[in-house]
Amino acid sequence: MPDWEQYAAFLLVFMRVIAFMVSGPLYAIKGMPPLFKVASSLALAVVIYPAVEFELPLPAGTWGFGLAVVSEIGVGLLLGFAVTMILNSIRMAGAFIDLQIGYAMSNVIGPSTGTMGTLLSQYLYLLGLVFFLVINGHHTLIIALAKSYQLVPLSTAAFSGAISPVLLRIFAGTFTLGFQVAAPILAVVLVTDLALGFLTRTTPQINVFLTGFPIKITVGLLTLSFLVPFYGSVFSSLLGTIEKDLYSLLEVLR
Repeated sequence: MPDWEQYAAFLLVFMRVIAFMVSGPLYAIKGMPPLFKVASSLALAVVIYPAVEFELPLPAGTWGFGLAVVSEIGVGLLLGFAVTMILNSIRMAGAFIDLQIGYAMSNVIGPSTGTMGTLLSQYLYLLGLVFFLVINGHHTLIIALAKSYQLVPLSTAAFSGAISPVLLRIFAGTFTLGFQVAAPILAVVLVTDLALGFLTRTTPQINVFLTGFPIKITVGLLTLSFLVPFYGSVFSSLLGTIEKDLYSLLEVLR
């Protein structure tokens, strides 16, 4: 006779996994086949399921089990949304830089999301995703997802008002991190603006509006090219930030 309780538990595990993966940064790439998303999430659920400890009996009845499914989907969506929000700090840094050097006027369709974005924001975000995979950041996410079943067992998540302050802190942290990434380039561009201002005062014949744009773009891109090798340590620190914020979110869901 089949053990329907085991099947029900596996379905709950799968619901959290697929919600986490779909709302996460990797599966948000536009053009990825939905069948691949479902199949890979199913494979990951099969790997994680043997290590999941849960108490029987699970919620009985259509309404009880339906609420448990909704609860697991909610947990997965919250965790995936938190990770995506943290990684979007890189895109935010690129937007800050574009705004100062003049690239903000040229928006392009992002190949990963299908939405409009500035040039350097798309470049830095794709660079961050590549580096995230190179340093096995996806392994960190899988480990955090597996540990989430220990901190928040199946069908036991408590959705309360304590979630909002954690999400607001993560959201505020993305602005702080994005500004820190962009700060060196913004400082160089600010010095360039001051130099152009002094040049305008001493030589009024120069049209600083026309000459300033190419100068600021050149200075900004040169500074960025020098800083790209150092961004590796910044992207590595994102792993620690993601792990810390995920566990903070799981603590308020217990």
